[in-house]
This record gives sequence, C-alpha cells and structure tokens, in this order.
Amino acid sequence: MLSVKNVTKRFGEVTAVNNLNFDVKRGEVLGIVGQNGAGKSTTFKMIMNFLKPD
Repeated sequence: MLSVKNVTKRFGEVTAVNNLNFDVKRGEVLGIVGQNGAGKSTTFKMIMNFLKPD
C-alpha cells in the first residue's frame, strides 16, 4: 500500500506539488496524467526518496 498525505514541494518561489493526497491499495494501478510542469515527475521522485518534500 502507498499513502501520500499533505505533500508539498517548492523550488524557490515555484510550487511544483501543493498539498497532494492519495492512497493506492494492494492490487490497484495508479496513473498520473497532467501537462508538462504539473509535478508528476517531482511526485514520483519524492515517493522514491530522491527528493524530500517541504
């Protein structure tokens, strides 16, 4: 199970991810869709512990 609660990441004055919340239960599949610069890669980098949330 994956649980993301109240995650925010800023780069200077730019907020890449703002107060993100979601749960993925065993057996579920998650896809994140959005335009360029929406914070998708930043979200996965925080999940993989490559970046620390603020």
